[in-house]
Amino acid sequence: MAKKQSKFLKQQKIFAGVIAVVFLGVIGYASTLVFKDTPLGAFVEGEHYFIVDQPRRIRGDKIEVMEFFSYACAACYRFEPLINGWVADNQDAVKFVRSPLPANETWRRVTQHYYTMEKLGALEETHEKFFHAIHERKLNIGSPARLAEWANDNDISGYEDAFGSADVQRKVTQADQLGKRMQVASVPTLLVQGKYLIRLNNSIGQARMLDVLDYLLELERTPKDTSQVM
Repeated sequence: MAKKQSKFLKQQKIFAGVIAVVFLGVIGYASTLVFKDTPLGAFVEGEHYFIVDQPRRIRGDKIEVMEFFSYACAACYRFEPLINGWVADNQDAVKFVRSPLPANETWRRVTQHYYTMEKLGALEETHEKFFHAIHERKLNIGSPARLAEWANDNDISGYEDAFGSADVQRKVTQADQLGKRMQVASVPTLLVQGKYLIRLNNSIGQARMLDVLDYLLELERTPKDTSQVM
Protein backbone atom coordinates (compact mmCIF):
# COMPACT_ATOMS: atom_id res chain seq x y z
CA MET A 1 0.00 0.00 0.00
CA ALA A 2 2.79 2.36 0.96
CA LYS A 3 4.54 1.47 -2.28
CA LYS A 4 1.44 2.38 -4.34
CA GLN A 5 1.06 5.68 -2.50
CA SER A 6 4.70 6.51 -3.16
CA LYS A 7 4.26 5.76 -6.86
CA PHE A 8 1.07 7.88 -6.97
CA LEU A 9 2.80 10.80 -5.28
CA LYS A 10 5.69 10.53 -7.71
CA GLN A 11 3.30 10.63 -10.68
CA GLN A 12 1.56 13.67 -9.20
CA LYS A 13 4.88 15.48 -8.86
CA ILE A 14 5.77 14.69 -12.49
CA PHE A 15 2.35 15.86 -13.67
CA ALA A 16 2.64 19.05 -11.63
CA GLY A 17 6.09 19.67 -13.07
CA VAL A 18 4.82 19.27 -16.63
CA ILE A 19 1.92 21.67 -15.94
CA ALA A 20 4.33 24.21 -14.48
CA VAL A 21 6.59 24.02 -17.54
CA VAL A 22 3.64 24.44 -19.90
CA PHE A 23 2.29 27.34 -17.83
CA LEU A 24 5.64 29.12 -17.82
CA GLY A 25 5.95 28.55 -21.55
CA VAL A 26 2.55 30.11 -22.19
CA ILE A 27 3.36 33.06 -19.94
CA GLY A 28 6.70 33.52 -21.69
CA TYR A 29 5.08 33.41 -25.12
CA ALA A 30 2.41 35.89 -24.07
CA SER A 31 5.10 38.17 -22.70
CA THR A 32 6.90 38.19 -26.03
CA LEU A 33 3.66 39.12 -27.77
CA VAL A 34 3.03 41.96 -25.33
CA PHE A 35 6.58 43.20 -25.73
CA LYS A 36 6.32 42.98 -29.48
CA ASP A 37 3.20 45.14 -29.45
CA THR A 38 4.36 47.76 -26.95
CA PRO A 39 4.88 51.35 -28.13
CA LEU A 40 8.61 51.04 -27.51
CA GLY A 41 8.99 48.09 -29.88
CA ALA A 42 9.40 48.18 -33.64
CA PHE A 43 6.14 48.71 -35.46
CA VAL A 44 5.25 46.47 -38.38
CA GLU A 45 4.27 47.57 -41.87
CA GLY A 46 0.85 46.21 -42.78
CA GLU A 47 -0.20 46.00 -39.15
CA HIS A 48 0.64 49.30 -37.48
CA TYR A 49 1.14 51.43 -40.59
CA PHE A 50 0.78 51.13 -44.35
CA ILE A 51 2.69 52.39 -47.39
CA VAL A 52 0.54 54.06 -50.05
CA ASP A 53 0.77 52.99 -53.66
CA GLN A 54 1.25 56.51 -55.02
CA PRO A 55 3.25 58.62 -52.53
CA ARG A 56 3.04 62.39 -52.49
CA ARG A 57 6.17 64.35 -53.31
CA ILE A 58 7.17 66.39 -50.26
CA ARG A 59 9.33 69.49 -50.55
CA GLY A 60 11.19 71.29 -47.81
CA ASP A 61 13.41 70.35 -44.90
CA LYS A 62 10.63 69.44 -42.49
CA ILE A 63 8.82 66.10 -42.42
CA GLU A 64 5.19 66.54 -43.40
CA VAL A 65 2.44 65.07 -41.23
CA MET A 66 -1.02 65.33 -42.74
CA GLU A 67 -4.20 64.60 -40.81
CA PHE A 68 -7.25 63.49 -42.76
CA PHE A 69 -10.32 64.39 -40.72
CA SER A 70 -13.91 65.59 -40.81
CA TYR A 71 -15.65 68.11 -38.61
CA ALA A 72 -18.59 65.68 -38.53
CA CYS A 73 -16.44 62.84 -37.11
CA ALA A 74 -16.69 62.36 -33.32
CA ALA A 75 -13.42 60.38 -33.24
CA CYS A 76 -11.67 63.30 -34.95
CA TYR A 77 -13.02 65.65 -32.32
CA ARG A 78 -11.62 63.43 -29.54
CA PHE A 79 -8.31 63.16 -31.40
CA GLU A 80 -7.95 66.93 -31.81
CA PRO A 81 -6.30 67.72 -28.43
CA LEU A 82 -3.97 64.72 -28.78
CA ILE A 83 -2.65 65.67 -32.21
CA ASN A 84 -2.46 69.35 -31.25
CA GLY A 85 -0.27 68.49 -28.26
CA TRP A 86 1.96 66.28 -30.40
CA VAL A 87 2.35 69.00 -33.03
CA ALA A 88 3.27 71.57 -30.37
CA ASP A 89 6.06 69.26 -29.15
CA ASN A 90 7.39 68.57 -32.66
CA GLN A 91 6.79 71.82 -34.54
CA ASP A 92 10.49 72.45 -35.10
CA ALA A 93 10.88 69.25 -37.11
CA VAL A 94 7.43 68.77 -38.59
CA LYS A 95 5.16 70.59 -41.02
CA PHE A 96 1.61 69.76 -39.97
CA VAL A 97 -1.30 70.12 -42.39
CA ARG A 98 -4.94 69.10 -42.32
CA SER A 99 -7.00 67.72 -45.17
CA PRO A 100 -10.76 67.39 -44.64
CA LEU A 101 -12.24 64.26 -46.21
CA PRO A 102 -15.47 64.77 -48.21
CA ALA A 103 -16.58 61.15 -48.03
CA ASN A 104 -20.34 61.79 -48.10
CA GLU A 105 -22.76 64.68 -48.51
CA THR A 106 -22.46 65.94 -44.91
CA TRP A 107 -18.69 65.58 -44.85
CA ARG A 108 -18.48 67.36 -48.20
CA ARG A 109 -20.51 70.26 -46.79
CA VAL A 110 -18.22 70.72 -43.79
CA THR A 111 -15.20 70.30 -46.06
CA GLN A 112 -16.59 73.21 -48.07
CA HIS A 113 -16.96 75.11 -44.79
CA TYR A 114 -13.29 74.42 -43.96
CA TYR A 115 -12.05 75.89 -47.25
CA THR A 116 -14.52 78.77 -46.97
CA MET A 117 -13.01 79.74 -43.65
CA GLU A 118 -9.54 79.35 -45.12
CA LYS A 119 -10.47 81.66 -48.03
CA LEU A 120 -11.85 84.25 -45.60
CA GLY A 121 -8.73 84.10 -43.40
CA ALA A 122 -10.83 82.91 -40.46
CA LEU A 123 -9.83 79.25 -40.27
CA GLU A 124 -7.39 79.48 -37.38
CA GLU A 125 -9.76 81.41 -35.14
CA THR A 126 -12.82 79.28 -35.90
CA HIS A 127 -11.45 75.74 -36.32
CA GLU A 128 -11.75 74.51 -32.73
CA LYS A 129 -14.86 76.64 -32.11
CA PHE A 130 -16.67 74.97 -35.02
CA PHE A 131 -15.60 71.49 -33.88
CA HIS A 132 -16.89 72.26 -30.38
CA ALA A 133 -20.18 73.65 -31.70
CA ILE A 134 -20.91 70.44 -33.60
CA HIS A 135 -20.01 67.90 -30.92
CA GLU A 136 -20.82 69.72 -27.71
CA ARG A 137 -23.57 72.17 -28.65
CA LYS A 138 -25.07 69.87 -31.33
CA LEU A 139 -24.92 72.46 -34.09
CA ASN A 140 -27.16 71.62 -37.03
CA ILE A 141 -24.92 71.20 -40.10
CA GLY A 142 -27.65 69.81 -42.34
CA SER A 143 -27.58 72.61 -44.90
CA PRO A 144 -25.36 75.44 -46.20
CA ALA A 145 -27.89 77.89 -44.76
CA ARG A 146 -27.24 76.52 -41.26
CA LEU A 147 -23.51 76.90 -41.72
CA ALA A 148 -23.93 80.46 -42.98
CA GLU A 149 -26.09 81.23 -39.95
CA TRP A 150 -23.32 79.97 -37.64
CA ALA A 151 -20.75 82.06 -39.51
CA ASN A 152 -22.92 85.18 -39.21
CA ASP A 153 -23.39 84.53 -35.49
CA ASN A 154 -19.60 84.49 -35.20
CA ASP A 155 -19.16 87.77 -37.11
CA ILE A 156 -17.76 86.15 -40.26
CA SER A 157 -18.72 88.28 -43.25
CA GLY A 158 -18.79 87.18 -46.89
CA TYR A 159 -19.44 83.54 -45.98
CA GLU A 160 -22.10 82.68 -48.57
CA ASP A 161 -20.18 84.15 -51.50
CA ALA A 162 -16.98 82.36 -50.46
CA PHE A 163 -18.84 79.09 -49.81
CA GLY A 164 -20.10 78.98 -53.38
CA SER A 165 -16.92 80.27 -55.01
CA ALA A 166 -14.99 78.38 -57.67
CA ASP A 167 -11.83 78.43 -55.50
CA VAL A 168 -13.56 76.64 -52.65
CA GLN A 169 -15.26 74.13 -54.95
CA ARG A 170 -11.91 73.34 -56.58
CA LYS A 171 -10.25 72.70 -53.21
CA VAL A 172 -13.08 70.38 -52.14
CA THR A 173 -12.58 68.38 -55.34
CA GLN A 174 -8.82 68.25 -54.79
CA ALA A 175 -9.33 67.07 -51.19
CA ASP A 176 -11.60 64.30 -52.46
CA GLN A 177 -9.05 63.23 -55.08
CA LEU A 178 -6.20 63.29 -52.54
CA GLY A 179 -8.11 61.13 -50.08
CA LYS A 180 -8.82 58.55 -52.78
CA ARG A 181 -5.25 58.60 -54.07
CA MET A 182 -3.86 58.14 -50.56
CA GLN A 183 -6.32 55.28 -49.92
CA VAL A 184 -7.95 56.99 -46.95
CA ALA A 185 -11.09 55.06 -46.02
CA SER A 186 -11.72 56.41 -42.51
CA VAL A 187 -10.75 59.28 -40.23
CA PRO A 188 -8.77 60.29 -38.35
CA THR A 189 -5.94 59.02 -40.53
CA LEU A 190 -2.36 60.32 -40.54
CA LEU A 191 -0.12 60.50 -43.59
CA VAL A 192 3.60 60.81 -42.82
CA GLN A 193 5.94 62.27 -45.44
CA GLY A 194 3.42 61.53 -48.14
CA LYS A 195 3.87 57.76 -47.96
CA TYR A 196 3.07 56.21 -44.56
CA LEU A 197 -0.55 55.85 -43.44
CA ILE A 198 -1.55 55.40 -39.80
CA ARG A 199 -5.15 54.28 -39.33
CA LEU A 200 -7.30 53.47 -36.36
CA ASN A 201 -7.88 49.73 -36.03
CA ASN A 202 -8.28 47.03 -33.37
CA SER A 203 -4.66 47.31 -32.24
CA ILE A 204 -4.09 51.03 -32.88
CA GLY A 205 -6.11 53.45 -30.78
CA GLN A 206 -5.83 57.22 -30.88
CA ALA A 207 -3.01 57.52 -28.34
CA ARG A 208 -1.18 54.64 -30.01
CA MET A 209 -1.34 56.43 -33.36
CA LEU A 210 1.03 58.99 -31.90
CA ASP A 211 3.46 56.26 -30.85
CA VAL A 212 3.50 54.96 -34.43
CA LEU A 213 3.90 58.55 -35.60
CA ASP A 214 6.98 58.96 -33.39
CA TYR A 215 8.38 55.72 -34.78
CA LEU A 216 7.88 56.79 -38.41
CA LEU A 217 9.31 60.22 -37.67
CA GLU A 218 12.46 58.60 -36.35
CA LEU A 219 12.49 56.24 -39.34
CA GLU A 220 12.48 59.22 -41.70
CA ARG A 221 15.21 60.96 -39.72
CA THR A 222 17.49 57.90 -39.86
CA PRO A 223 19.95 58.09 -42.78
CA LYS A 224 19.17 55.45 -45.40
CA ASP A 225 21.84 52.90 -46.35
CA THR A 226 22.02 53.29 -50.13
CA SER A 227 24.71 50.61 -50.44
CA GLN A 228 22.13 47.84 -50.06
CA VAL A 229 19.71 46.92 -52.81
CA MET A 230 16.14 47.06 -51.51
